Amino acid sequence: MGALNNKVAIVTGAAQGIGRSIALRFAKQGASVILLDVNAERSAETISLIGTDGPAHFIKCDVSVAADVDSALEQTLKIYGGVDVLVNNAAIAIYKTLWDYTEQDWDRVIAVNLRGIFLTARRCIPIMQKRGNGSIVNMSSVHARATTTGNTAYVASKGAVVALTRAMALECAPWNIRVNCILPGAIATPMLLENWGLASSDQHPLIPSIALKRIADPDEIAKVVQFLASDEASYMTGSDILVDGGLSAHFSPLD
Repeated sequence: MGALNNKVAIVTGAAQGIGRSIALRFAKQGASVILLDVNAERSAETISLIGTDGPAHFIKCDVSVAADVDSALEQTLKIYGGVDVLVNNAAIAIYKTLWDYTEQDWDRVIAVNLRGIFLTARRCIPIMQKRGNGSIVNMSSVHARATTTGNTAYVASKGAVVALTRAMALECAPWNIRVNCILPGAIATPMLLENWGLASSDQHPLIPSIALKRIADPDEIAKVVQFLASDEASYMTGSDILVDGGLSAHFSPLD
């Protein structure tokens, strides 16, 4: 039996990167997985990789659109009858300085990264309340602790995710619904590598600032998500867990 045996888990942004690794690991641990994403082609690849490890379904969904989320939850209930785990992983980044953002740029990042959590959680929590338990894992970022220039909207959204997680944890505790968040550091995902224009993760310029001197594999984040989603983390709620290889612990004097 896996750590998530008989659990129904929704994973947003599951088409690639960390979300894909979470979906794969959840399936191997016995969960029935619902993949929510806007990218049907890459989500099909995730489903193919899951293979016979467990039941998995893809539902096309923009988490920033209430009608999409409502439809996805209705379909989930028809398929499985409930939800035990929600992983809010979907996120985007637009790399610009603050004064170069358009209102549309800013609103789009906040809509996916923050509003998306609100929209999915408000539908899943009542379902979990009826079951008397549940686990929600929100994906924040090391950027909530320490950051760089040129990524303002993403940084603001991920800082807000940490605060939102605490508030959600307090409101959900009476129903034994645990809410935690993870702050990943530099992870070998398309978002990280494509935006830096690098061919391989071992060339990333952040490596000298990372205590462990490497970029992480997405499955290293998925392992922590699995723990938080499972009964092994039964006394954890309202926590923000840093998984950054020591990146934010690094001190360097100003030039």
